[in-house]
Amino acid sequence: MLRRFLSGLWLDRALCALLALLSLAGLIVGLVAARPAIAGGGCFGLVCAGWAAQVLFDCEALRRSRAVRAARERGSC
Repeated sequence: MLRRFLSGLWLDRALCALLALLSLAGLIVGLVAARPAIAGGGCFGLVCAGWAAQVLFDCEALRRSRAVRAARERGSC
């Protein structure tokens, strides 16, 4: 019996949101503690999370994910 695989897109979105929250926390801690290296790391993390969110939270990404899953299921029959 074949198991249906989840697309994993929800996990990617959750990790992207977690990266954004942790980066925001790092940015705030770096600014409050006057540590430019920590604030810079937080800023870099926010930019990366925003870049990933452009792809992950796009409706086209969900459509492509469903198409790949459907093609995988057709090929395994």
